Amino acid sequence: MTFQEMAKTFQEFVSRQDRFILSGHVRPDGDSIGACVALGLELLRQGKHPMIYYEGDTSRYGWVSRSLPILDKQSLCKATCGRFGWIMLDCAEPHRAGEASVCADLAEESFCIDHHVNQKEYATYNWTDSRATSTCEILFHLFRENMYPITKEVAEALFTGVAFDTGGFRHSSMTPDVFRMAACLSDTGIDITQIMNGLFHTKGFIETKVLGLALQKAYIYQNQIIVSAMETKDFQSVGGTSDDSEGAVEALAEVAEAEAAVFLRELSPNTIRVNMRSKSKVDVALVARAFGGGGHVRAAGCTVGGSMQSVCQRVLREIMKQLPEEDE
Repeated sequence: MTFQEMAKTFQEFVSRQDRFILSGHVRPDGDSIGACVALGLELLRQGKHPMIYYEGDTSRYGWVSRSLPILDKQSLCKATCGRFGWIMLDCAEPHRAGEASVCADLAEESFCIDHHVNQKEYATYNWTDSRATSTCEILFHLFRENMYPITKEVAEALFTGVAFDTGGFRHSSMTPDVFRMAACLSDTGIDITQIMNGLFHTKGFIETKVLGLALQKAYIYQNQIIVSAMETKDFQSVGGTSDDSEGAVEALAEVAEAEAAVFLRELSPNTIRVNMRSKSKVDVALVARAFGGGGHVRAAGCTVGGSMQSVCQRVLREIMKQLPEEDE
């Protein structure tokens, strides 16, 4: 299916349904939220009834439009009664959508738009473009192809997703076309300073304390990988939780001596979340897939069962398969 065919198929899909549930992955980030909001606003413009389900805190993205109905777990259950279409964004595997995964069986039909490498297609219709910087980039081109208007509210959401998933327009995935897209979104009058500061330069006091502890606990493995691991007790010691550690792996990745960065955090006993970044030599998506996760060549993650020590050792061994061991 070509992109043009996908765009036509999507509009036909929209035309057949009246109610839509939009969802992304658990612990939603800027791309997941931006994609849900941008597409939700377009569905609303077409006279449809979109509802968004987020599983996780979205408060840090307060500049993105809040004009759409937001579902919690209880209202999600009610929303799945009756006929509806499910749109899965920035996530192609139902289990990664958390409670929204029930939509896979209950929806009349479903449409997935994603930019991660996926081994299997679950939705009725699937469009995955792993060359895209973000799901919001895919949506930008979908809007242009189908001549959907890009309003200021839509542009805010799309810019948030693209900026977030490119690390502030600095990842190796950047192309002149992406800069041109950003300029087009900027032309709508959005406040780029507010968005960039909100994404990359604003942290709460507890988040700052968590980051400080993550850096304090960091060490260099084999002179090539910077590692930091935080258990529940570590978060509690500074009055925080694992949810307060967003951005920690990016801070670790700034260390000049490290080719790769690994940040491990305990979600619950024997359940460890692993986030990874790399600079040029390591495909961290390959590492993540070895543990049932996924992502991109330079940014990926997975959730692994086991003790902190065992998970850390297993992940480091997997990364070292792509790096030459240095002499002691």
